[in-house]
Amino acid sequence: MAVDWILSPVTQCGLVAAALGFVLYLICTVKVRVPSAGSRTATRQAAPAEIGELQKCLAELDARQRETEQHALPLEVSAVQVRPGMNLSRRSQALRLHRRGETPEQIACALAAPTAEVRLLLKIHRIVMDQAARGPERRMKLNSEPDSADMFSSAGKGDRGSSESI
Repeated sequence: MAVDWILSPVTQCGLVAAALGFVLYLICTVKVRVPSAGSRTATRQAAPAEIGELQKCLAELDARQRETEQHALPLEVSAVQVRPGMNLSRRSQALRLHRRGETPEQIACALAAPTAEVRLLLKIHRIVMDQAARGPERRMKLNSEPDSADMFSSAGKGDRGSSESI
């Protein structure tokens, strides 16, 4: 690869001329205004007046804040601690402890969860596992007894004329 043209004096002079032209362009287009001594003293004299105005504004804002705080209703802070439900890792821990033979009370104590929540988790897990064991062709049919949770769907089959209101 020939790089002789880079080392040529004509190329170097052209680059220097282009750089100087660019610097002159920047000097002519960019106008930097340096404040004179007279404008600096005027700014210094105006500063205390502006500071006084700012202090008055702060005093007004402080008075408004106090007034708003006096008229605001007191906010009651609840002492109830909000805790998240059982996430996936806590569920898996509960199921693992259940497989080891722990009771729901022991699992709830170990995971710092309500016993009812642990019992519900185990009950749902048992239902899902029963359905999986039955296979896809023999899924659990919903009960159509009047006291079951599916009584609304069974009401349309033959009870249209019943006088019992739902």
